[in-house]
Parts: sequence; C-alpha cells; structure tokens
Amino acid sequence: MNIKELQKKIEKNGRLAGSVSLSTIRSEITGASAVRKKAIPVKRMGDPVVDQAPSELIVVGNAPENYGQSFVWNRADEHAYLAVYLNAADPLGVSIANLKRGDQLHIQYATGLASFSKNTGNPLAQSIISLVATAAEVAATIYGVPEIAPLIEAGESFAKEQFQATGLAEKVRDAFGVDPGSGHKARQEGGFIVNLPEALGPQYSGNGDHESRWIKKPGDRVDKNLPPHLRGAFFPLREQSSSNTRMAMSHGEAYLNAWDWKFEDNAGYYKVFVHLIRGDGVGPIEP
Repeated sequence: MNIKELQKKIEKNGRLAGSVSLSTIRSEITGASAVRKKAIPVKRMGDPVVDQAPSELIVVGNAPENYGQSFVWNRADEHAYLAVYLNAADPLGVSIANLKRGDQLHIQYATGLASFSKNTGNPLAQSIISLVATAAEVAATIYGVPEIAPLIEAGESFAKEQFQATGLAEKVRDAFGVDPGSGHKARQEGGFIVNLPEALGPQYSGNGDHESRWIKKPGDRVDKNLPPHLRGAFFPLREQSSSNTRMAMSHGEAYLNAWDWKFEDNAGYYKVFVHLIRGDGVGPIEP
C-alpha cells in the first residue's frame, strides 16, 4: 500500500480496519522495517528497581530515542503516562496496544495548532509516542518532573522540525478543533479523535459528498454530536476531565489520529499527554 492508496481507503470508508496493524501499513508506505524496542520510563531518585517484562515501542523509520509509533503496554504497573505528538499530515497517528476491557484512558492535556488547507505537510513524517512514567504519586505534576523534561523536549524538537508548515497556513485549528482566531468550531477537520479498542481501528471524517461523517451542528464535540459512522470513539473537550476519561469496553488497541479525511495539505502538530489506568480486565457489568 502507498500513501495514495491509503488516502483512497480513508475517503471511501471513513475508517481503517483494525485487522491490519498500523506498523504493517507504515512499513509498506515507508519501506522501513518495524522494530520493537523497550519502553523505559524515566526513573527518579529513589524509585525502586522492579524486575518485570518491559512495555515496548514499535518503531518504523525515523523517531527520537525512546519514541515510536505504537506503544505496547506490559500492564505490570497500574498507571502509564504517555507523551504523544500527532502530525496533522499523518493519517495513521499512534496506537496503544494491549488494552483490556475495564482499562481507563484519560486525555490529561492537549495543545498545539495545525493547519488543514493550502499547505504542503509531510505525510511520511510519522506521529510519535513515548512512555514517560509509571508512578501514580506524581500524576498531578508528571510532566514538570525535571528528569522527564529532556524526554518531552526531544519529542517537541522532533515535532517542530518534522511537522512544520511549508507554506501559508489556512484553516488553523487547535487540538479541540477550534479556530483560535474566530472561535469557529470546525466539523469536517481539525483537532484529533481518540478511538478506543471497540472502534477496531482509526476513524475519519469525509469530503463534501460525505457530510454525514462530519461532526453534527453546531460543532460542539460532545457525544451526541458524533457522526453516526463513528463507534467507540470520542473527541477531547477543553477542561472537561470527566468527559476526557473513557473506559475500554473490549480488549485491543486504541488509536489517536488527526480528525480529517484529506491529509496531504495539512501541517503542524498536537502535543497530547495520555494517562492509562489499568482495570480488572472485566469492566462494568452489562445491565
């Protein structure tokens, strides 16, 4: 599969089937092999040394040290804190594997600006993800811990270099799909979407012939306004902690990707901090 064939699948179906891994698709597009590496959280002074199988990162092609495109959770720790940099021109985004029913995924923080028109982005520059910590007691200040700062900065430097605009940006959107200049709430593109395991893969918007795939008017990204083709997905909301915490209803992978259907003219990136909370593998009892 090449990038044009991928674009056609997205335009036709508004989703990618989860039966083919993102790493396989990336390998086909870039020609690079997928490599599994240990995901080692930053240790602080006094942290105990625990002998356990590590979580892993799957790296395809270019990424900073301790980053990859997919994170595979070992589930040994109750918490995992992830740093994600989403390239607005990358249709695939990142994935989080080995989630179980009952696990919680919380979007702690999201920022950044990206443009969705009249630009030449870099669709071959891949979004990246890293495990930064597993200690629950630093939850409130995790990304201000001095030992973690170099890892966050490395991802930021990579994103600024690889995901930058190459022309005059138009249709600028923040991480929540809002034009920061006018306050316009974009329905067709902008921001990012979180696809839980039950989504079975990344999901996308549609062109003018598929307006049913747009967020419903007036554009508020609440659950009742989700387009009908989406399943097992949500859009993060600004300063809405309860809405930004969701429980996985099945085993599998979660996917974070920019919300759009046409990625070749996008540029910029979103920085997203994700907190995973291990559940019991069973989840809520159905009524």
